[in-house]
Amino acid sequence: MNGDVHNDNYLPRVFTNFLDQLPDPYFIKDLHSSYIYANLPTAKLAGVRSPNDFLHRTEYELCSRLTENESVVKEWQCQDKQVSTSKVGLNMLEIHPEAVSYPYIVKKLPFYDDNNQCVGVITYAKTLQTFTPNDFINGRCPGSLLLNRPDDFFTEKECEIIFLKLQGQTCKTIGDMLFLSPRTIESALQRLYTKVGVSHFDDFAEFCHNRNYHRYLPRRFLECKRAMFENNYDLDEW
Repeated sequence: MNGDVHNDNYLPRVFTNFLDQLPDPYFIKDLHSSYIYANLPTAKLAGVRSPNDFLHRTEYELCSRLTENESVVKEWQCQDKQVSTSKVGLNMLEIHPEAVSYPYIVKKLPFYDDNNQCVGVITYAKTLQTFTPNDFINGRCPGSLLLNRPDDFFTEKECEIIFLKLQGQTCKTIGDMLFLSPRTIESALQRLYTKVGVSHFDDFAEFCHNRNYHRYLPRRFLECKRAMFENNYDLDEW
């Protein structure tokens, strides 16, 4: 690999040499979401010729099938800022069927220099082989899904209903998928509206979008296929 990819002072050669040998995509961006390192699997994922094509560019400046959607790029850069500011990592499920034929898991972590100062974000990607997103969301999901709950405002079980409702599923379909009756789902949604302080789905959806719940993929859908769901709900909770 061309040494230019490693020319930032806080990228030790022994570290980048190690990343160069890994089979999965790894890349590092600075605080302005500009690439300062990428290995060869990253280039293959993005469909570019060489890791050097990333150097000192943002996604907006890359010629890649993965970066053609500006809204997705904007979300990625918001994630970078969140990680570098909060110093807390993020896990995402990336689904981009127009660019990559398979979903993949992404983990973003703050990246520190020798003085323990956060100078960017290091990202790792791995192909997801055990989950078919279209089983649950019919292809209408956002391209970048969070695997960490945005906050504790909604419970995990509430998030399962919210996720399916935001994908346009009916109460009957949601009930079938979660082994609950349509009436139970309707009652749960009304309690969610009350919890948020709204009376209409559009207002509820806006609230969820503003807090990033529309991007959260509940663990239940990641760990199980629909046919294997177990009826582990306590109906009294609803």
